[in-house]
Amino acid sequence: MKAKILLIFLILLSFTVIGCVDEDKETPNETDMLNETTEEVVNETVTEDAGMNESVEEVAVDEEEDQKLEIVESEGPKTYTIYMEKFLTQPNNITINTGDTVIWFNRNDPTRLFTLVSNEDLWENTTIGYRLSFKYTFNETGTYTYKVLGWEERMKGTIIVK
Repeated sequence: MKAKILLIFLILLSFTVIGCVDEDKETPNETDMLNETTEEVVNETVTEDAGMNESVEEVAVDEEEDQKLEIVESEGPKTYTIYMEKFLTQPNNITINTGDTVIWFNRNDPTRLFTLVSNEDLWENTTIGYRLSFKYTFNETGTYTYKVLGWEERMKGTIIVK
């Protein structure tokens, strides 16, 4: 009896799966749609400016200019990252504003635990594992220094808060 129920269940499941799969319709992926749109724009440009290679080159230059990174300055607190890598802290000296946050990120290879120390006792000594981070928000102006225990000569820095 259980075998019959199992067989019926498997048959119904097969029909459900077959009903969900529609092999006749092929949905284009985003890359295909982007390529088609790009080809249309290029073809229109070439058709409009028949025989003028200069205008096609100008289109290519415009596309490159559109892809440049635009930096937008914003008001308010910012976040800065100090990377702990190759047994160095980079950048080791930074200037920030009051309310900004600094993140120390451990991406040292070979993997190693680092203990971050504030020379002004702003935070408790913090051990940062590989691919982990520690963040601190500076709310008062001043000059603050930090170091990594055992690597004080190579892994240290200064943070100036304006």
